Amino acid sequence: GIYNVKKNKTIFISPKGAADDYFTNLSITPDEKYLIVAEVNRDQNHMWLNVYEIKSGKFVKTLLEEKNDKWVEPEHPAYYTGNGNDFLWLSEKDGFTNIYLVDFEGADKTLQLTKHAFVVKNILSLSPDKKYIYYSATGENPTNTLIYRTDFSGNSELLTKEHGTHSFQLSENGAYWYDAFSSLTVPNKTLIWTSNGKMAKGLGTAKDKLEDYNIGTTEIGKIKGNDGSDLYYRMIKPANFDPSKKYPVMVYVYGGPHAQMVTNSWLAGANLWMHWMANQGYIVFTLDNRGSAERGFAYESQIHRQLGTVEMEDQLTGVNFLKSLPYIDANHMAVHGWSFGGFMTTSLMLRNPGVFTTGVAGGPVTDWKYYEIMYGERYMDRPEQNKEGYEKASLLNYTDKLEGNLLLIHGTIDDVVVMQHNYALVKKFVEAGKQMDFFP
Repeated sequence: GIYNVKKNKTIFISPKGAADDYFTNLSITPDEKYLIVAEVNRDQNHMWLNVYEIKSGKFVKTLLEEKNDKWVEPEHPAYYTGNGNDFLWLSEKDGFTNIYLVDFEGADKTLQLTKHAFVVKNILSLSPDKKYIYYSATGENPTNTLIYRTDFSGNSELLTKEHGTHSFQLSENGAYWYDAFSSLTVPNKTLIWTSNGKMAKGLGTAKDKLEDYNIGTTEIGKIKGNDGSDLYYRMIKPANFDPSKKYPVMVYVYGGPHAQMVTNSWLAGANLWMHWMANQGYIVFTLDNRGSAERGFAYESQIHRQLGTVEMEDQLTGVNFLKSLPYIDANHMAVHGWSFGGFMTTSLMLRNPGVFTTGVAGGPVTDWKYYEIMYGERYMDRPEQNKEGYEKASLLNYTDKLEGNLLLIHGTIDDVVVMQHNYALVKKFVEAGKQMDFFP
């Protein structure tokens, strides 16, 4: 609804499609006359970018339409260019998120400005003269966040000189931009660049605040998945690592959409508790499987209608890689994760018994029919449309397979993965006569 403060009145807009369509990615045009909103159907395979009149709530026109056999997921609102109501739009319809210029007044006048075979992450700024669009993107290595710019004819260029994770701020006059970045080897470095790509000033390189602590080493690498794709991993070794010894492993997993665990940044995206675990004598390992973020639609969408399948396949590829290393104790491997990572942890314990001796699952999804509708149905379709997929993914069907130690953790404050997930799973464990631990 559109609420008029002066008139104390709300005007509701109506979906052009079905009554259960989603409205998302709302923005108001610069002239404040129109509302632009992405309408996505319940099956989330069809999107219309619609325009509504603010005063009346009446539908005006559709600017864009996208379809996909798997899903369409608009994630960003319109970014206005300063030229009337024209705007920039991010879409992955060509397989990777790229930038498109949309002519508000023209019929079907949309120009693709970037044509990268990698992911554009965000539009960051427009130059004051409206000549350039600054944006972040991964570049060829998906663990990076680099800074680019393009003009309105689609001529793009890479601005950042070093690999890593960069943040950006443009000066008010557009003559300079601020670059702060870190990488696996650089804690933090800040520089000022001119708009034509020359370094104006180096502001400083941060000292490693952990240099006085006994911190182990972190490495980023990649292995090949069964489908030939590159799987990036992070490995943390103890500070006193001895390659002649055997070390137990803790695999930390998330594995779901919209998340990337391994980044070319300081500590490679790891939390300090992981270094603490390493110093207790563990190898701490994390791998970004198919379905995770910043790899393009083909990589992410392999999970469609089969959550937990290709993700586990890739995690087990990581396990096999670990087992090939001479310093890994393959008989003592644990797995841990929260939310989707809790789902992955429990799936790995139940659907691949014997691989891990211990699992700790925080707030796990145990059956996707209990999860929130928009997320669950985007990836799995509706339960009545994909009965086999839901049955295969449901952890309630594998409780009799449990081997080893499993701790389930959940809190009633979790309003996304509700407690029903764990209650249902614990009930099944009791019925199967399987011992596990539950920490509510």
